[in-house]
Amino acid sequence: AHAQAGRIAQADLPILKEYEDTLGLCGFLVVNDSLPENRFATCKKLITTLVQALKVKNSFNYPFERLRTVSIQYPADSTFRIFTWQLYVDVDDYRYYGAIQMNSPDLVLYPLIDRSVNVDDDDLEQAVMSPEQWYGALYYNIRQFDSPGGRKYLLFGFDGVSLFNKRKLIDVLHF
Repeated sequence: AHAQAGRIAQADLPILKEYEDTLGLCGFLVVNDSLPENRFATCKKLITTLVQALKVKNSFNYPFERLRTVSIQYPADSTFRIFTWQLYVDVDDYRYYGAIQMNSPDLVLYPLIDRSVNVDDDDLEQAVMSPEQWYGALYYNIRQFDSPGGRKYLLFGFDGVSLFNKRKLIDVLHF
């Protein structure tokens, strides 16, 4: 029984595969659709479908390999994974979406709400933000480290601030 812990039930694999197909199509359209209203609607569909997929027991162990426009990053200790993606609004406006899924049989999910427009650039380097007040980014790497305050994670991200102004950032994450 212990060897079976964390495994996805055979009956749930086709369900997750179907969710993955839908998510892959949604992700493609969020990036490639020419109409902003379609990108927004598809992004909303991507969010609701991702939440439904992650509600499947042990979904943490499903890799979602066909979801190519969404970055899925894991730390070395696999205690969580983070999903992030970018929505192009217009020339000088990008929005970021994301969620942190904890490694547990049942869903423990922290939605990330991009509130970067509310952060003054002068305060950005020292800002301490909650998942509800997240400075949005497309994360491309995670490195964990131990500190006197416990385990923490460095999240390396990309922010497409505007057409000619891009930046990389490093966030420190702790639970």
